[in-house]
Amino acid sequence: MSRKAEKFEWNMVEMPNGISTSNGNWYNTTQGQIENYIPGLLKKVSLEEIIKNADNWVSSTNGMALILYLVLALAGGDPRVSFLISVVFFFFWYINTSAFVTPVLNQAMRLFNFDGFVYLSAAGVLIYFSLNDNQLGTWLGLGLFFLFKVGLLSLGLKWFSSKSAKPTFTREDRILNMLLIKYGMKEGMYSGGIQEMQDSLFKTINYHKTRKKK
Repeated sequence: MSRKAEKFEWNMVEMPNGISTSNGNWYNTTQGQIENYIPGLLKKVSLEEIIKNADNWVSSTNGMALILYLVLALAGGDPRVSFLISVVFFFFWYINTSAFVTPVLNQAMRLFNFDGFVYLSAAGVLIYFSLNDNQLGTWLGLGLFFLFKVGLLSLGLKWFSSKSAKPTFTREDRILNMLLIKYGMKEGMYSGGIQEMQDSLFKTINYHKTRKKK
């Protein structure tokens, strides 16, 4: 009797104080808040599509940084320089992702978050390095794979950010906020309450931080 491997299926769950996704991301907003934020947007674009695209943007850092290393190293660059550039890019993109968010690039972010594309690209390049006796390129590539695709570096940064005593918008909230604004612009709608939503998010974050201290 054969058993088929279970395929990962993305899903989201809306709770009274936010939205959780199967990728482990949490957004401090609800469907009702989004409807008040940009009235009519959810009639044009479904909540699930918006949150799924936000998830792809949140997770894009790992895939983009790893692919960047593979491209640079495969192009003949020094593996150590390619490694450094990739790590620097990771931090840059992780911190500034929200500044580049636009629905036009949603499919590109989905590609960088697609395991099949990233795994096959990494395997192909690393096998090529191994066959051509590029041991340094192979080992550095494997190291970056664990840091990026396995998510060790992202988890470390997320943990560090959660320890901050200063209440602030999470990276997920900043990305979702910008995606909503860009969707509104694309659909010819204008946000009716940017400040209201940001105040609501800020209160929610403060509430959670206060509960953790008790």
